[in-house]
Amino acid sequence: MHKLSAHLTLFAFILIFSVASSFATEDSLRLNLETALKILIENNTDIQEAKYNWIAQAEMTKGAYGDFEPHLNGRASKERGDRPSALFTETKDEYKIGIQGKLPSATEYSVGFNQATYTHSEYTSELYFGGELRQHVLKDGLLYFSPTAQLREAYLQQEIAYQKYRNTLSDVLDKFYDAYWNYFYAEQTLQFATKSSQVAKQIADDAEKRQQLGILSVLDKQKAVAEYSDRESGRLTAMNQLRSARLNLLLAISASEIIQDPRPIAISLPSDIDTSIQVKPVDAEDSIYRLHPAYMQQQAELDLREEELKLHRTKSLPTLDIIGNYGIRSRDKEARTAIRNFKHPENRQTVLAGGIEIDIPLFANINERHQIAAQKVNVRAARTRLALIQNKLLEEFSILQKRSIEIREQWKFSEIAVNYHETELQEEFKKMELGKSNYHIIFDMEEDLRKAEQRHLENTRDLHLIDVKLLIAKGELLRENGLETWDQGKPALRKELLHE
Repeated sequence: MHKLSAHLTLFAFILIFSVASSFATEDSLRLNLETALKILIENNTDIQEAKYNWIAQAEMTKGAYGDFEPHLNGRASKERGDRPSALFTETKDEYKIGIQGKLPSATEYSVGFNQATYTHSEYTSELYFGGELRQHVLKDGLLYFSPTAQLREAYLQQEIAYQKYRNTLSDVLDKFYDAYWNYFYAEQTLQFATKSSQVAKQIADDAEKRQQLGILSVLDKQKAVAEYSDRESGRLTAMNQLRSARLNLLLAISASEIIQDPRPIAISLPSDIDTSIQVKPVDAEDSIYRLHPAYMQQQAELDLREEELKLHRTKSLPTLDIIGNYGIRSRDKEARTAIRNFKHPENRQTVLAGGIEIDIPLFANINERHQIAAQKVNVRAARTRLALIQNKLLEEFSILQKRSIEIREQWKFSEIAVNYHETELQEEFKKMELGKSNYHIIFDMEEDLRKAEQRHLENTRDLHLIDVKLLIAKGELLRENGLETWDQGKPALRKELLHE
């Protein structure tokens, strides 16, 4: 009886305090959340792809300023013309060089020097230096800010890529947290199952000896063996679930050196679990508008569609350009005389010209009218999509907030249940030592304790995950993990996340 009492005491101690133990060894691969997140961000292919897409779009935005880059253009040519009856060969020398470009004010400019000189020709030689301005009034004019349309669209494309990057970071972190806490759950489950199986094996061995001594019935011995078999089967199942959870966690981290590391992973439950049932009041709608990447991405999509609509509207207008030029000119039938006169101010002409240019489609610009109609539909679709995302996010947040309160209540209830079943089992062991109980009652109570611990473990995992989901719903997950800050009224990712 003394040996049995020792076994029972050990059984009670291991069952009740197994949650505090760990499979971690000296050579375990120890991963805390901070280290795992750092490795994840550096190695995850989805994150890297989204980052490079944003960097590429940022370069394209810078390239959009090239619309206003001045261009140097020039031309030099010589021409000879022979006629059978002509005494001399007609020649033409032409030289052009200048700078041209356009301004954000919808003004095109051209400044340069032209020379066309003829010998033995009926044409007049001419040298000209001056500039020309062309102001677009309707089509491509300032009415819909057309000159900077491409630049604004590029910025919106960059914003879309930026929000996609933030959204990818948020999604990857969400999957990582799922894998992390599911691994913790699987690890703790295996610990429960292993300790339970170990002690059930000890009791089964002791029951075998007692049955041989004739102080225990065959049925009671078979009960002990059956209970051990059931718990050992549960341990093997838990071991397989841990392998799957480990694989999912390593794949989520995406680092080859960790995936190929055969050591067991050791993670621990943070000590700062917030089990407060009261959830802080928050203006979810304001948070979503300012922070949630899905909403901000769709808002940028809507702005882009509206910019494209403006562009089609300006393209549908008739062309009305005001043209003016000013310069100095020298003309003469003799090329040398024209060149000589150009060098002397009193012999050259001052040229001032102006006018208008129109181009009006005769059928009210059929193509652009239908493009406008199509783009209006796209704008309505984008606006509808934005409203749908807004309602979805607000409803999800409301549901998650209610579920957060429920899980915290469940956590407290399950904690009470675990404490009760621990006390109940301890008391039953005392009765067993006095011969007032049996294996049947002990194993039934132990099973109740295991189920209560399992429920408490599930609630612990769900409590952590629901907090992550709430942060995602509010768009605050990246900021809470130190990946972005608040800069000039907008969320801004850390600088190292924006560089190659």
